[in-house]
Amino acid sequence: MQIDNKEKTGMKLHQSLKLKDLVLLNISCIVGLTSLSQVAQFGYASMPLYILAIMMFLIPCGLMISELNSRMPEEGGLYLWTRTAFGDFHGYIAAWTYWLSNIVWLPTIVLLITISALYIFGDSWIVLSDDFWYNGLIGMGILWLVTALNIFGLEKAKWVQNIGGFATWLCIILLVIVGMIYSINYESGHTFTSSSLLPDFTDFSILPFFAIIAFSFGGLELAPLMSGEIKNPKRNIPRAILISSFVVGLIYILGTLMLIIILPEGEIGVIEGISQAYASVGVSLKIPWIGTIGAILVTLGTIGLFGAWMTGTARIPFVIGIDHYLPDVIGKIHPKWGSPYISLIMQGVVLSILFIMSIAGTTIKEGFLILYDMSIILYFIPFLYMFAALIWHIKRDTGNGGVITLFQNSRFAVWLVTVMGFGITLLSVIIATIPSKEIEDKGLFMVKVIGGAALLIGAGLIVYFLKRKKPYL
Repeated sequence: MQIDNKEKTGMKLHQSLKLKDLVLLNISCIVGLTSLSQVAQFGYASMPLYILAIMMFLIPCGLMISELNSRMPEEGGLYLWTRTAFGDFHGYIAAWTYWLSNIVWLPTIVLLITISALYIFGDSWIVLSDDFWYNGLIGMGILWLVTALNIFGLEKAKWVQNIGGFATWLCIILLVIVGMIYSINYESGHTFTSSSLLPDFTDFSILPFFAIIAFSFGGLELAPLMSGEIKNPKRNIPRAILISSFVVGLIYILGTLMLIIILPEGEIGVIEGISQAYASVGVSLKIPWIGTIGAILVTLGTIGLFGAWMTGTARIPFVIGIDHYLPDVIGKIHPKWGSPYISLIMQGVVLSILFIMSIAGTTIKEGFLILYDMSIILYFIPFLYMFAALIWHIKRDTGNGGVITLFQNSRFAVWLVTVMGFGITLLSVIIATIPSKEIEDKGLFMVKVIGGAALLIGAGLIVYFLKRKKPYL
Protein backbone atom coordinates (compact mmCIF):
# COMPACT_ATOMS: atom_id res chain seq x y z
CA MET A 1 0.00 0.00 0.00
CA GLN A 2 2.52 2.60 -1.10
CA ILE A 3 1.72 6.07 -2.37
CA ASP A 4 2.85 6.58 -5.93
CA ASN A 5 2.27 10.31 -6.41
CA LYS A 6 3.26 10.29 -10.06
CA GLU A 7 0.80 7.52 -10.88
CA LYS A 8 -2.09 9.03 -8.88
CA THR A 9 -1.63 12.69 -9.86
CA GLY A 10 0.01 12.40 -13.26
CA MET A 11 2.90 14.58 -12.05
CA LYS A 12 6.01 14.16 -9.96
CA LEU A 13 7.19 16.12 -6.95
CA HIS A 14 10.55 17.87 -7.39
CA GLN A 15 13.48 16.38 -5.42
CA SER A 16 14.98 19.57 -4.00
CA LEU A 17 16.35 18.71 -0.54
CA LYS A 18 19.95 17.54 0.02
CA LEU A 19 21.71 16.46 3.25
CA LYS A 20 22.62 20.05 4.16
CA ASP A 21 19.02 21.15 3.65
CA LEU A 22 17.76 18.29 5.83
CA VAL A 23 20.12 19.13 8.70
CA LEU A 24 19.07 22.79 8.61
CA LEU A 25 15.42 21.75 8.25
CA ASN A 26 15.68 19.59 11.37
CA ILE A 27 17.36 22.36 13.37
CA SER A 28 14.77 24.88 12.20
CA CYS A 29 11.75 22.72 12.92
CA ILE A 30 12.92 21.23 16.24
CA VAL A 31 14.44 24.21 18.03
CA GLY A 32 11.52 26.26 19.32
CA LEU A 33 12.83 29.28 21.18
CA THR A 34 9.54 29.44 23.11
CA SER A 35 10.41 26.02 24.55
CA LEU A 36 13.65 27.42 25.97
CA SER A 37 11.72 30.29 27.54
CA GLN A 38 9.19 27.99 29.17
CA VAL A 39 11.63 25.37 30.42
CA ALA A 40 14.06 28.01 31.76
CA GLN A 41 11.40 29.11 34.25
CA PHE A 42 12.07 25.86 36.11
CA GLY A 43 15.64 26.94 36.79
CA TYR A 44 18.70 24.70 37.00
CA ALA A 45 16.49 21.65 37.63
CA SER A 46 15.61 21.76 33.92
CA MET A 47 19.10 20.46 33.03
CA PRO A 48 18.59 16.85 34.24
CA LEU A 49 15.10 16.94 32.72
CA TYR A 50 16.70 17.72 29.35
CA ILE A 51 19.11 14.80 29.74
CA LEU A 52 16.21 12.51 30.65
CA ALA A 53 14.16 13.62 27.64
CA ILE A 54 17.13 13.17 25.28
CA MET A 55 17.75 9.62 26.51
CA MET A 56 14.14 8.50 26.73
CA PHE A 57 12.52 10.41 23.85
CA LEU A 58 14.91 12.06 21.37
CA ILE A 59 17.22 9.04 20.90
CA PRO A 60 14.36 6.49 20.64
CA CYS A 61 12.60 8.80 18.16
CA GLY A 62 15.72 9.14 16.03
CA LEU A 63 16.21 5.37 15.91
CA MET A 64 12.53 4.68 15.22
CA ILE A 65 12.17 7.27 12.46
CA SER A 66 15.44 6.29 10.75
CA GLU A 67 14.36 2.63 10.70
CA LEU A 68 10.81 3.25 9.45
CA ASN A 69 11.94 5.71 6.78
CA SER A 70 14.61 3.32 5.48
CA ARG A 71 11.96 0.61 5.11
CA MET A 72 9.38 2.88 3.42
CA PRO A 73 11.08 6.06 2.10
CA GLU A 74 8.05 7.50 0.30
CA GLU A 75 6.11 10.77 0.51
CA GLY A 76 3.78 10.74 3.50
CA GLY A 77 6.12 9.36 6.18
CA LEU A 78 4.22 8.62 9.38
CA TYR A 79 0.90 8.36 7.52
CA LEU A 80 2.28 5.69 5.22
CA TRP A 81 4.04 3.78 8.02
CA THR A 82 0.92 3.71 10.22
CA ARG A 83 -1.51 2.95 7.41
CA THR A 84 0.60 0.02 6.18
CA ALA A 85 0.83 -1.44 9.69
CA PHE A 86 -2.68 -0.88 11.05
CA GLY A 87 -4.96 0.00 8.14
CA ASP A 88 -6.50 3.07 6.54
CA PHE A 89 -8.48 4.27 9.58
CA HIS A 90 -5.48 4.35 11.92
CA GLY A 91 -3.29 5.89 9.23
CA TYR A 92 -5.88 8.63 8.83
CA ILE A 93 -6.11 9.26 12.60
CA ALA A 94 -2.32 9.49 12.90
CA ALA A 95 -2.12 11.91 9.99
CA TRP A 96 -5.15 13.98 11.02
CA THR A 97 -4.00 14.50 14.62
CA TYR A 98 -0.48 15.29 13.43
CA TRP A 99 -1.78 17.89 11.00
CA LEU A 100 -4.10 19.33 13.65
CA SER A 101 -1.30 19.56 16.22
CA ASN A 102 0.68 21.76 13.89
CA ILE A 103 -2.31 23.80 12.76
CA VAL A 104 -3.06 24.53 16.43
CA TRP A 105 0.61 25.14 17.30
CA LEU A 106 1.71 27.26 14.35
CA PRO A 107 -0.29 30.36 15.44
CA THR A 108 1.83 30.38 18.63
CA ILE A 109 4.95 30.55 16.43
CA VAL A 110 3.49 33.48 14.50
CA LEU A 111 2.98 35.23 17.84
CA LEU A 112 6.60 34.57 18.80
CA ILE A 113 7.72 36.14 15.51
CA THR A 114 5.61 39.29 15.93
CA ILE A 115 6.53 39.79 19.60
CA SER A 116 10.26 39.02 19.11
CA ALA A 117 10.42 41.50 16.23
CA LEU A 118 9.39 44.31 18.60
CA TYR A 119 12.66 43.93 20.49
CA ILE A 120 14.53 44.94 17.34
CA PHE A 121 13.22 48.49 17.73
CA GLY A 122 13.67 48.93 21.48
CA ASP A 123 11.65 49.07 24.70
CA SER A 124 9.21 51.69 23.47
CA TRP A 125 7.75 49.18 21.00
CA ILE A 126 7.15 46.36 23.51
CA VAL A 127 3.74 47.82 24.43
CA LEU A 128 2.46 46.52 21.09
CA SER A 129 2.96 42.89 22.18
CA ASP A 130 -0.68 42.68 23.29
CA ASP A 131 -2.04 44.77 20.43
CA PHE A 132 -4.54 42.88 18.25
CA TRP A 133 -3.97 44.92 15.08
CA TYR A 134 -0.19 44.78 15.23
CA ASN A 135 -0.06 41.02 15.83
CA GLY A 136 -2.84 40.39 13.32
CA LEU A 137 -1.47 42.38 10.39
CA ILE A 138 2.21 41.43 10.75
CA GLY A 139 1.38 37.81 11.57
CA MET A 140 -0.92 37.39 8.56
CA GLY A 141 1.66 38.97 6.28
CA ILE A 142 4.35 36.49 7.37
CA LEU A 143 1.95 33.55 7.17
CA TRP A 144 0.96 34.21 3.57
CA LEU A 145 4.48 35.17 2.44
CA VAL A 146 5.77 31.76 3.60
CA THR A 147 2.74 30.04 2.03
CA ALA A 148 3.39 31.78 -1.30
CA LEU A 149 7.06 30.75 -1.32
CA ASN A 150 6.01 27.13 -0.74
CA ILE A 151 3.54 27.30 -3.61
CA PHE A 152 6.39 28.44 -5.86
CA GLY A 153 8.25 25.24 -4.89
CA LEU A 154 10.75 23.90 -2.36
CA GLU A 155 13.64 25.29 -4.41
CA LYS A 156 12.56 28.73 -3.14
CA ALA A 157 10.83 27.83 0.14
CA LYS A 158 13.77 25.83 1.51
CA TRP A 159 15.75 29.05 1.93
CA VAL A 160 13.33 30.19 4.64
CA GLN A 161 14.22 27.23 6.87
CA ASN A 162 17.88 27.22 5.79
CA ILE A 163 18.32 30.86 6.84
CA GLY A 164 16.28 30.11 9.96
CA GLY A 165 18.51 27.16 10.85
CA PHE A 166 21.68 29.28 10.53
CA ALA A 167 20.06 32.14 12.48
CA THR A 168 19.02 29.80 15.31
CA TRP A 169 22.53 28.37 15.61
CA LEU A 170 24.10 31.86 15.54
CA CYS A 171 21.52 33.08 18.04
CA ILE A 172 22.51 30.46 20.61
CA ILE A 173 26.27 30.88 19.98
CA LEU A 174 25.99 34.64 20.54
CA LEU A 175 23.76 34.10 23.59
CA VAL A 176 26.37 31.75 25.10
CA ILE A 177 29.15 34.30 24.48
CA VAL A 178 27.30 37.26 26.00
CA GLY A 179 25.90 35.05 28.75
CA MET A 180 29.42 34.00 29.80
CA ILE A 181 30.57 37.62 29.79
CA TYR A 182 27.52 38.53 31.86
CA SER A 183 28.18 35.70 34.36
CA ILE A 184 31.72 37.03 34.96
CA ASN A 185 30.44 40.48 35.90
CA TYR A 186 27.07 39.72 37.54
CA GLU A 187 25.45 37.08 39.70
CA SER A 188 23.20 34.46 38.13
CA GLY A 189 19.52 35.35 37.89
CA HIS A 190 18.76 32.03 39.61
CA THR A 191 20.57 31.00 42.77
CA PHE A 192 22.74 27.94 42.15
CA THR A 193 23.15 25.21 44.74
CA SER A 194 23.82 21.49 44.40
CA SER A 195 20.20 20.82 45.34
CA SER A 196 18.92 23.20 42.65
CA LEU A 197 19.96 20.64 40.01
CA LEU A 198 17.63 18.01 41.46
CA PRO A 199 14.02 18.23 40.27
CA ASP A 200 11.43 17.89 43.04
CA PHE A 201 9.29 15.10 41.61
CA THR A 202 6.87 15.47 44.52
CA ASP A 203 5.94 18.87 43.09
CA PHE A 204 3.27 18.18 40.48
CA SER A 205 3.95 21.52 38.80
CA ILE A 206 7.05 19.86 37.31
CA LEU A 207 4.91 17.55 35.16
CA PRO A 208 3.80 20.11 32.56
CA PHE A 209 7.43 21.15 32.15
CA PHE A 210 8.50 17.61 31.26
CA ALA A 211 5.76 17.40 28.61
CA ILE A 212 7.04 20.68 27.18
CA ILE A 213 10.62 19.37 27.12
CA ALA A 214 9.61 16.14 25.35
CA PHE A 215 7.49 18.18 22.91
CA SER A 216 10.42 20.50 22.23
CA PHE A 217 12.44 17.58 20.84
CA GLY A 218 9.77 16.65 18.31
CA GLY A 219 10.38 17.27 14.62
CA LEU A 220 12.63 14.50 13.32
CA GLU A 221 9.57 12.95 11.67
CA LEU A 222 8.92 16.05 9.54
CA ALA A 223 11.50 15.44 6.79
CA PRO A 224 10.19 11.91 5.98
CA LEU A 225 6.82 13.48 5.19
CA MET A 226 8.62 14.96 2.18
CA SER A 227 10.60 11.86 1.17
CA GLY A 228 9.39 12.21 -2.42
CA GLU A 229 11.09 15.62 -2.51
CA ILE A 230 14.41 14.49 -0.97
CA LYS A 231 17.45 13.25 -2.88
CA ASN A 232 18.29 9.71 -1.71
CA PRO A 233 15.99 9.81 1.36
CA LYS A 234 16.91 6.32 2.55
CA ARG A 235 20.53 7.41 3.05
CA ASN A 236 20.28 11.13 3.80
CA ILE A 237 17.46 11.18 6.37
CA PRO A 238 19.26 8.95 8.95
CA ARG A 239 22.48 10.94 8.49
CA ALA A 240 20.62 14.21 8.97
CA ILE A 241 18.90 12.85 12.09
CA LEU A 242 22.24 11.91 13.64
CA ILE A 243 23.89 15.28 12.96
CA SER A 244 20.94 17.48 13.86
CA SER A 245 20.05 15.57 17.06
CA PHE A 246 23.47 16.36 18.52
CA VAL A 247 23.24 20.02 17.51
CA VAL A 248 19.66 20.39 18.79
CA GLY A 249 20.47 18.87 22.19
CA LEU A 250 23.43 21.26 22.55
CA ILE A 251 21.33 24.26 21.53
CA TYR A 252 18.59 23.51 24.04
CA ILE A 253 20.88 22.87 27.00
CA LEU A 254 23.19 25.84 26.40
CA GLY A 255 20.37 28.22 25.46
CA THR A 256 18.28 27.39 28.51
CA LEU A 257 21.31 27.64 30.80
CA MET A 258 22.03 31.16 29.50
CA LEU A 259 18.45 32.28 30.12
CA ILE A 260 18.69 30.99 33.69
CA ILE A 261 21.93 32.91 34.24
CA ILE A 262 20.83 36.18 32.62
CA LEU A 263 17.20 36.65 33.69
CA PRO A 264 15.98 36.82 37.32
CA GLU A 265 13.81 34.05 38.68
CA GLY A 266 10.14 34.68 37.90
CA GLU A 267 10.85 37.27 35.19
CA ILE A 268 11.43 35.04 32.15
CA GLY A 269 8.75 35.72 29.54
CA VAL A 270 6.82 32.64 28.41
CA ILE A 271 6.86 33.72 24.77
CA GLU A 272 9.74 36.15 24.30
CA GLY A 273 12.37 34.96 26.82
CA ILE A 274 15.32 34.86 24.36
CA SER A 275 14.75 38.38 23.03
CA GLN A 276 14.21 39.54 26.60
CA ALA A 277 17.57 38.05 27.62
CA TYR A 278 19.40 39.81 24.80
CA ALA A 279 17.79 43.13 25.72
CA SER A 280 18.73 42.65 29.38
CA VAL A 281 22.35 41.79 28.57
CA GLY A 282 22.60 44.78 26.24
CA VAL A 283 21.55 47.12 29.04
CA SER A 284 23.75 45.46 31.71
CA LEU A 285 26.89 45.36 29.55
CA LYS A 286 26.17 48.82 28.04
CA ILE A 287 26.14 47.46 24.48
CA PRO A 288 22.50 48.00 23.40
CA TRP A 289 23.13 46.87 19.83
CA ILE A 290 23.48 43.30 21.19
CA GLY A 291 19.76 43.40 21.99
CA THR A 292 18.96 44.41 18.41
CA ILE A 293 21.15 41.74 16.84
CA GLY A 294 19.74 39.09 19.19
CA ALA A 295 16.16 40.08 18.36
CA ILE A 296 16.92 39.91 14.62
CA LEU A 297 18.40 36.40 14.99
CA VAL A 298 15.45 35.24 17.12
CA THR A 299 12.99 36.60 14.56
CA LEU A 300 14.79 35.01 11.59
CA GLY A 301 15.21 31.70 13.44
CA THR A 302 11.52 31.62 14.34
CA ILE A 303 10.48 32.45 10.78
CA GLY A 304 12.61 29.45 9.75
CA LEU A 305 10.83 27.31 12.34
CA PHE A 306 7.47 28.46 11.01
CA GLY A 307 8.52 27.90 7.39
CA ALA A 308 9.79 24.38 8.09
CA TRP A 309 6.55 23.28 9.73
CA MET A 310 4.38 25.03 7.15
CA THR A 311 6.24 23.14 4.44
CA GLY A 312 6.10 19.70 6.03
CA THR A 313 2.62 19.92 7.52
CA ALA A 314 1.03 20.69 4.16
CA ARG A 315 2.12 17.24 2.93
CA ILE A 316 -0.31 15.55 5.33
CA PRO A 317 -3.62 16.70 3.75
CA PHE A 318 -1.90 16.31 0.38
CA VAL A 319 -1.28 12.56 0.77
CA ILE A 320 -4.67 12.02 2.47
CA GLY A 321 -6.28 13.80 -0.47
CA ILE A 322 -4.49 11.42 -2.86
CA ASP A 323 -6.08 8.52 -0.96
CA HIS A 324 -9.55 10.13 -1.24
CA TYR A 325 -10.14 10.63 2.51
CA LEU A 326 -10.18 14.39 1.95
CA PRO A 327 -11.51 16.12 -1.19
CA ASP A 328 -9.48 14.89 -4.16
CA VAL A 329 -8.53 18.41 -5.23
CA ILE A 330 -6.25 18.68 -2.15
CA GLY A 331 -3.99 16.02 -3.67
CA LYS A 332 -3.20 18.08 -6.77
CA ILE A 333 0.36 19.09 -7.71
CA HIS A 334 1.07 22.39 -9.46
CA PRO A 335 1.95 21.67 -13.11
CA LYS A 336 4.83 24.21 -13.18
CA TRP A 337 6.21 24.44 -9.63
CA GLY A 338 5.72 20.81 -8.54
CA SER A 339 4.18 21.81 -5.19
CA PRO A 340 1.01 20.61 -3.41
CA TYR A 341 -0.47 24.06 -3.92
CA ILE A 342 -4.13 23.36 -3.06
CA SER A 343 -3.08 21.77 0.24
CA LEU A 344 -0.89 24.80 0.99
CA ILE A 345 -3.66 27.28 0.23
CA MET A 346 -6.19 25.34 2.33
CA GLN A 347 -3.70 25.17 5.20
CA GLY A 348 -3.05 28.90 4.96
CA VAL A 349 -6.77 29.67 5.22
CA VAL A 350 -7.25 27.39 8.25
CA LEU A 351 -4.17 28.83 9.97
CA SER A 352 -5.36 32.37 9.34
CA ILE A 353 -8.70 31.67 11.01
CA LEU A 354 -7.10 30.00 14.03
CA PHE A 355 -4.51 32.74 14.38
CA ILE A 356 -7.10 35.52 14.43
CA MET A 357 -9.23 33.55 16.89
CA SER A 358 -6.24 32.98 19.18
CA ILE A 359 -5.50 36.70 19.58
CA ALA A 360 -9.11 37.92 19.75
CA GLY A 361 -11.08 38.09 23.01
CA THR A 362 -8.33 36.80 25.35
CA THR A 363 -4.89 37.77 26.60
CA ILE A 364 -2.06 36.86 24.24
CA LYS A 365 -0.36 34.78 26.95
CA GLU A 366 -3.45 32.73 27.85
CA GLY A 367 -4.31 32.09 24.21
CA PHE A 368 -0.72 31.01 23.61
CA LEU A 369 -0.75 28.48 26.50
CA ILE A 370 -4.13 26.97 25.52
CA LEU A 371 -3.01 26.41 21.93
CA TYR A 372 0.38 25.09 23.07
CA ASP A 373 -1.07 22.41 25.39
CA MET A 374 -3.67 21.36 22.81
CA SER A 375 -0.93 20.90 20.25
CA ILE A 376 1.11 18.72 22.63
CA ILE A 377 -1.83 16.33 23.12
CA LEU A 378 -2.58 16.10 19.41
CA TYR A 379 1.07 15.89 18.38
CA PHE A 380 1.95 12.86 20.50
CA ILE A 381 -0.93 10.65 19.28
CA PRO A 382 0.89 9.86 15.98
CA PHE A 383 4.03 8.98 17.98
CA LEU A 384 2.07 6.30 19.83
CA TYR A 385 1.19 4.86 16.43
CA MET A 386 4.75 5.14 15.08
CA PHE A 387 6.38 3.37 18.02
CA ALA A 388 3.81 0.58 17.76
CA ALA A 389 4.34 0.43 13.98
CA LEU A 390 8.09 -0.05 14.51
CA ILE A 391 7.51 -3.54 15.94
CA TRP A 392 5.08 -4.42 13.14
CA HIS A 393 7.46 -3.38 10.33
CA ILE A 394 10.49 -5.11 11.83
CA LYS A 395 8.54 -8.30 12.50
CA ARG A 396 7.34 -8.43 8.88
CA ASP A 397 10.66 -7.10 7.48
CA THR A 398 9.00 -4.53 5.24
CA GLY A 399 11.28 -2.91 2.69
CA ASN A 400 13.79 -5.79 2.94
CA GLY A 401 15.49 -4.51 6.06
CA GLY A 402 16.26 -1.19 7.74
CA VAL A 403 19.40 0.77 8.55
CA ILE A 404 19.63 0.30 12.34
CA THR A 405 21.97 -2.68 12.78
CA LEU A 406 21.11 -2.86 16.48
CA PHE A 407 17.50 -3.70 15.60
CA GLN A 408 18.58 -6.44 13.21
CA ASN A 409 20.75 -8.12 15.85
CA SER A 410 18.60 -7.69 18.94
CA ARG A 411 14.83 -7.94 19.38
CA PHE A 412 15.36 -6.76 22.94
CA ALA A 413 16.68 -3.44 21.59
CA VAL A 414 13.56 -3.07 19.44
CA TRP A 415 11.27 -3.61 22.42
CA LEU A 416 13.37 -1.40 24.69
CA VAL A 417 13.22 1.54 22.26
CA THR A 418 9.51 0.97 21.63
CA VAL A 419 8.48 0.68 25.28
CA MET A 420 10.66 3.63 26.32
CA GLY A 421 9.42 5.90 23.51
CA PHE A 422 5.78 4.80 23.77
CA GLY A 423 5.78 5.19 27.56
CA ILE A 424 7.25 8.72 27.57
CA THR A 425 4.89 9.73 24.77
CA LEU A 426 1.82 8.44 26.61
CA LEU A 427 2.96 10.12 29.83
CA SER A 428 3.40 13.41 27.97
CA VAL A 429 -0.13 13.22 26.53
CA ILE A 430 -1.55 12.76 30.02
CA ILE A 431 0.46 15.43 31.80
CA ALA A 432 -0.10 17.97 29.01
CA THR A 433 -3.66 18.28 30.35
CA ILE A 434 -2.34 19.51 33.72
CA PRO A 435 -2.29 23.36 33.88
CA SER A 436 0.94 25.05 34.92
CA LYS A 437 1.08 27.21 38.05
CA GLU A 438 0.70 30.34 35.90
CA ILE A 439 -2.92 29.48 35.05
CA GLU A 440 -5.46 30.98 37.45
CA ASP A 441 -8.66 29.13 36.47
CA LYS A 442 -7.22 25.64 36.08
CA GLY A 443 -10.57 23.91 35.62
CA LEU A 444 -11.63 26.13 32.71
CA PHE A 445 -8.17 25.79 31.19
CA MET A 446 -8.42 21.97 31.20
CA VAL A 447 -11.91 22.11 29.66
CA LYS A 448 -10.64 24.33 26.84
CA VAL A 449 -7.55 22.19 26.17
CA ILE A 450 -9.12 18.72 26.37
CA GLY A 451 -12.47 19.78 24.90
CA GLY A 452 -10.83 21.62 22.04
CA ALA A 453 -8.63 18.65 21.15
CA ALA A 454 -11.61 16.26 21.31
CA LEU A 455 -13.73 18.49 19.06
CA LEU A 456 -10.99 18.74 16.44
CA ILE A 457 -10.46 14.96 16.41
CA GLY A 458 -14.23 14.46 16.18
CA ALA A 459 -14.43 16.77 13.16
CA GLY A 460 -11.80 14.66 11.44
CA LEU A 461 -13.72 11.44 12.14
CA ILE A 462 -16.85 12.92 10.57
CA VAL A 463 -14.90 13.82 7.42
CA TYR A 464 -13.36 10.34 7.29
CA PHE A 465 -16.62 8.42 7.52
CA LEU A 466 -18.39 10.72 5.06
CA LYS A 467 -15.61 10.28 2.52
CA ARG A 468 -15.48 6.51 3.06
CA LYS A 469 -19.15 6.26 2.15
CA LYS A 470 -18.76 8.61 -0.80
CA PRO A 471 -15.05 8.42 -1.73
CA TYR A 472 -15.35 10.89 -4.62
CA LEU A 473 -17.47 13.42 -2.74
